[in-house]
Amino acid sequence: MAGETTSSGDCCPLNLLTGGGVSLGGWLYPELNFQSAFGTSSAEEGALAVGHHDPDRNGFTIQNVEFSLSAKFGPNVTAFAYYVAKVDLDDRWADEFEEYYATFHSLPLESQLKAGRFYPRFGYQQTLHPHDFTFIDQYLANGRMLGDDSLTLYGGEFSLPVLRRLPAGWEDRLSVAFGAVPDKNEEGEEEEETPFSSEGALFQDWAAVADYTLSYVPKSNTRYEIGASGAWGRNNAERQTQLYGLHTEYFWRPDGVLSFNPHANPGQYLRWRTELFLRQHGTANETGTRRDFTDFGAYTEITYGLPSGKVQTHLRGEYISGTAETGQSERWRISPAITWHPTETLPVRFKIQYNYDHSAAFGDDHSVWAQFSLTWGDCCALVH
Repeated sequence: MAGETTSSGDCCPLNLLTGGGVSLGGWLYPELNFQSAFGTSSAEEGALAVGHHDPDRNGFTIQNVEFSLSAKFGPNVTAFAYYVAKVDLDDRWADEFEEYYATFHSLPLESQLKAGRFYPRFGYQQTLHPHDFTFIDQYLANGRMLGDDSLTLYGGEFSLPVLRRLPAGWEDRLSVAFGAVPDKNEEGEEEEETPFSSEGALFQDWAAVADYTLSYVPKSNTRYEIGASGAWGRNNAERQTQLYGLHTEYFWRPDGVLSFNPHANPGQYLRWRTELFLRQHGTANETGTRRDFTDFGAYTEITYGLPSGKVQTHLRGEYISGTAETGQSERWRISPAITWHPTETLPVRFKIQYNYDHSAAFGDDHSVWAQFSLTWGDCCALVH
């Protein structure tokens, strides 16, 4: 990591306060992310959390401490590494290297190859780290069906456009991934005794994942997307799990604004995003009884960024079906939230969120969380 700290290029000037333009030797780009939540819930501590980085206690939760490095080896090869930690309910420093991979760009047929440990593409939420979440917590369907830390693979992902000679404004992309699923080796909380384990449906050993997304930009300030995803593999019950998803997004900006990235250009915009999930999985209990289950999940969210670029308002609705035999109850949640960026000269933002939770297992619960977030690093994001 030795090297002179320099500006990373023409896209933004050097700013040591925000980390913008900072690089080591002109090819290595550091980034630091920190998220902490403060609030309370009417439920027991940790009872409503579905993601590894969710707020899980009354008072302060250190949700995410993340240090990442991006490296650029010429115009066609980039590499990324993410070290991530949190303070858990037992006040232990729980950390791991969540992702580390290389990406090879500009391959034949406009294709791209990713290799290493990574989150494969499956809809929208699956590939995000906590600092990129729209809301303070993980989504119900993603947490239950893909895991509390997203589905992770040791392997490769190949992506390329499929439909050639599309009319102007149309683009598509197919991503196909295959690899081994890492063993978390974490101590789980004791579960209520049920005929079948709720963890049995999660992928283990290996998984194959595919995602196809088609987008249409009728004019420079509007984009429509629709796509489908699938994941197949061996599960914790030593049987098979099949997961299918549909995703769609509408994105609008005022005339004259060409960017569809609200992080790079956080001015006025409207985004409406929806994902649907259907999972079929086989399982077996200690007596050798085999069963097959099907569950369903969905969320829809809408975000409006005010013209100043300092405030974004969010609203999310979610649903996940239940299976009594595995101890998973039907649940739905409504979450309004507001994000505030006080100034561009400081790399911080604040978020406040309210959750109304309902489930047959615990009834009605209410939670209020306020989050402080800091992101220090290069504003010239490399292609992941």
